[in-house]
Amino acid sequence: MKTKNSIQKHSIIAGFFVCLFFPLLIFSDSYFIFQCIQICNFGMFWNPIFWGILFPIFIVFLFWNTAIKISPSLNQIHYLKACSQFSFGVSSKIIIALLAIYVIGLFVNGISSVFNSQIPYQILFSLLMILFLSFILMILTFISSLIIVKASQNSQSLNQTK
Repeated sequence: MKTKNSIQKHSIIAGFFVCLFFPLLIFSDSYFIFQCIQICNFGMFWNPIFWGILFPIFIVFLFWNTAIKISPSLNQIHYLKACSQFSFGVSSKIIIALLAIYVIGLFVNGISSVFNSQIPYQILFSLLMILFLSFILMILTFISSLIIVKASQNSQSLNQTK
């Protein structure tokens, strides 16, 4: 039970560190918000709230939920396998969520382009933004999973020696 709470605590902390760069990029003078708007435009008011606050909270929830799912098998599997399971669990759900947000945004907002020949390029660019954002999050997730699993296994071994 102590290991389960330990990995949940570590995953929430790591999730906050991973998501820390989102609000910094969204609310700074960078052009990162324009890439997020290519995935889905929620309007002038809701874009910073969704991409800067709600989406990072969703990522922290994914970290916590995936930690709950792998915590029972943390003792039985190898370190890198646990890291891979954790990062795959989080990354696959992030990609599915971004694609779902994109498809829902297409239905709600429609595709606005001057020429019909621009539509495939606009869809391609939006999908590339999803892949770029997913790739960055996969790297951060894998690095944080290395830390989460190692810290959880260390706290477990300390509990077993007591």
